[in-house]
Amino acid sequence: MIKPISKNKLFENITSEIINLIKDGKWKAGDKIPGEIELAESFNVSRNILREALKSLELSGILEAKAGRGTFLTVDANTNIKKMEFFNTLKANNEIKELMETRLVIEPELARLAVKNATDEEIKAIEKYCVDKDEYTLDKGVKFHMNIVKLSKNKILYTLLNSIIDEIEAQRFMYIDKYIKSDFLIENLNEHKKIYEALENRDADLVYELLYKHISKEII
Repeated sequence: MIKPISKNKLFENITSEIINLIKDGKWKAGDKIPGEIELAESFNVSRNILREALKSLELSGILEAKAGRGTFLTVDANTNIKKMEFFNTLKANNEIKELMETRLVIEPELARLAVKNATDEEIKAIEKYCVDKDEYTLDKGVKFHMNIVKLSKNKILYTLLNSIIDEIEAQRFMYIDKYIKSDFLIENLNEHKKIYEALENRDADLVYELLYKHISKEII
């Protein structure tokens, strides 16, 4: 039974209620969820508020909208819910800022090494993560970053950064309310595309500069 949502913090309450339905096994991976009208009525909210909540869960890799078919739970829905919960634990322990500072020290320098060490074919393979905003998810954003780092071919530093990949991915949930706003999403994707272009052009200094600025914006 879906519970009507109180008027306070509608966005957060809807996403929490949907996540609870999934965790309780009432909605399972791969299931088609009810339509917007039915959900809006069940939650007692406007369709606009409901769409924002659904969009945030889609960006988080929990839901997937399929054109002409409806909205479904992804196969990784439960895994991505755990990542969201892990982020909340990090946030509560005030570890996010230190995590991002560590990332800022390591990642731009590894991107500079990627310019030197990657083949043209390896660089080209990263382009698939520079998608349009309608295809963007947090998972694709993280994969864009981690694939650049991998191309550095510095196994020690890559392993170090990869060891905190769950924390890095979880950190992005902090900005989920911004990602559902078109301007922020477009800005973020455009920065990814500029980083890719600099990498493709073998401009190591520009890759470092763009990535440093990109990550710096996310430090608390």
